[in-house]
Amino acid sequence: MTGALTEAWDEARVVELARRLRTAETGGWSGPALRALVEGLGWQWEAGAAGPRLVTGPEPEASSRWTPRLRPTDRFEKDYAHGGEEYVGLYVPVALPEDGARGKAEAFRAVAETLTREFGPAPVMGAYGDPGPFYDSAPLWGSPFLRWRGRENTLELHAGEHGPELLLQPTDPVENWFWRQGHGEHYAVGGFFGTRRDPANAGLGFPGRWRTDDWDVFSHALGDFLHTLPAETHALGIELDLGFHALVPGTYGPIVFHLVCGERLEIAYDPARTGEGVADPRSFGWIPHTTRPAALDHWLEAPYHSGDFGIGEVDGRRLARMMVDTLRDLGVESPTDLSLSDHAQQVGNYHVDYYGLTLQENP
Repeated sequence: MTGALTEAWDEARVVELARRLRTAETGGWSGPALRALVEGLGWQWEAGAAGPRLVTGPEPEASSRWTPRLRPTDRFEKDYAHGGEEYVGLYVPVALPEDGARGKAEAFRAVAETLTREFGPAPVMGAYGDPGPFYDSAPLWGSPFLRWRGRENTLELHAGEHGPELLLQPTDPVENWFWRQGHGEHYAVGGFFGTRRDPANAGLGFPGRWRTDDWDVFSHALGDFLHTLPAETHALGIELDLGFHALVPGTYGPIVFHLVCGERLEIAYDPARTGEGVADPRSFGWIPHTTRPAALDHWLEAPYHSGDFGIGEVDGRRLARMMVDTLRDLGVESPTDLSLSDHAQQVGNYHVDYYGLTLQENP
């Protein structure tokens, strides 16, 4: 753990706060109940024209980025809050790391490991992508989350724009929003969503996936998915291991790409099973193994790779174009002719749906 990170958060304070939030009485998320909760935490509730302002101490905060905030049930939230909730979230920043995306991902990882020791593995994890709940834009560095789900209230370790936050929220509105995104329209759900076999997940619903037969739409979605992936996988402490099958004419759908992403991202490409008459892979940007060996371990023995990229280094649009241009050159007719390798959706003890990628394992 770096010195900057050590100074950026107080482990004992965060654990105590998380315990208190997890057992908090929210009284249906009404204004009076939330005020009692806030004051019980030792904060002040100051009414204002734009809603309550939460003050955590007698002295002015060194930065407004440390200030907790309540999310009122407004025009985007009201369609999903059917229990009379006046608020749908209490957000509390717990670390303000430096060092850009890497610092934020490392801070999230450190807090995640602490909360996992305290509460056990989160029943739900993932990355929101765009859009986030209630149509929020994702933080620029990534959108990982860990969710300790409860029947009435849920505690989440949440990615804020400036670093990790604790988020206490009523369970139904956010899950209602997620469920109703399964209408099949382009970009309706992004990121990825993983669940464990855990009693806490009883009754949890999953939206339908969206797919596209348009290469431009798929390239845009793929670019978004890849762009912040190393920050998200590192923050969550997971590694993705995805083989991409492609229905190349004259074949039974070989695996042409293999993606590995933990702290770094690299994609391997094997054109050997696709026959003659295709363009030189170097013309799309692929690097021959003979020029520079792949940096990461791939179970696909491939003669080409993308190069490896760390947190904040990925040009998602460029990588997506490289993959899509290669697939189109191979004669793959549509993104609907792509699928993932067996077990790609098993990540540790989580089953993961890659909504933003639009793909799933072979049936």
